[in-house]
Amino acid sequence: MSSPFVLTLLCSIVAVALLCPVDAGSDTREEQWADDMALSDDDSAFRTADELEMLNNKLRSLRELLELETRGVQTEIEKLLSGFKDVKLTGNGDIPTKPFLDACRRMVPFYDLLGETAFAPVKSDINGNILKLTKKYSTDPDRYSTLQDIVKQEMAEKTTKAKNSATDALLWLRRALEFHQHFLAGIAEGETDLVKVAKAAYEGSLKKYHGWMVQGIFSLAMKAVPYYDDFVRTFASGSKDAMIRNAKIYSDTLGILIKTLQDFYTTYNLDSKKKV
Repeated sequence: MSSPFVLTLLCSIVAVALLCPVDAGSDTREEQWADDMALSDDDSAFRTADELEMLNNKLRSLRELLELETRGVQTEIEKLLSGFKDVKLTGNGDIPTKPFLDACRRMVPFYDLLGETAFAPVKSDINGNILKLTKKYSTDPDRYSTLQDIVKQEMAEKTTKAKNSATDALLWLRRALEFHQHFLAGIAEGETDLVKVAKAAYEGSLKKYHGWMVQGIFSLAMKAVPYYDDFVRTFASGSKDAMIRNAKIYSDTLGILIKTLQDFYTTYNLDSKKKV
């Protein structure tokens, strides 16, 4: 077993590679694309009316389930993740900025419960990406009322690849949420080995962006997660059934929001396959 100091150091290295974007400089292909294609204020063309209605109906159903779940005593997992039930897609399928960032901010202490020391650097980097987006939003809340609005503005100014851009911050925040979503999905499926859950979540989200060295360090850091019984006591007041139900609901909710961002980044060729 590694000492706390060594584990913290390892996790610090992991966090830098895990959630901090790399300054890749200008992207000629992206700039040419921005010149050739006019940006639209309405992304509904990329979603049919039926698709958008289906997504909103799914989110509404999940909110109703959450309201039923929280009529009694709230579990810790509900307290940390309930902000996502307030995130409702706009009429053209965009994600409202403030509710989304508020929900992400409320979620961050989840990592304290996974392992306060080991996951402290990860938590810090997630907070950093939330802060970048919050600062951008606060400069003009009306103009940047949705996450897509923020990215479109940077596309128009050709600053999506600039150091500390909001576009990059949202990319890495989305990837962190993907890890979170996969972790919850593993719990919802009934897996009791949380190290296995964490590794599967990593493989399904962040691993493809990491070189072999970072992958090896990250696999060591995953051993900081608590035992299953301790996790149930902390997150669901000892109720395994309540934890599984809530993990399923929030996994599905995050899945919809993540897919919405993935589709947007794919449409505008903003995603990156570069490894760190």
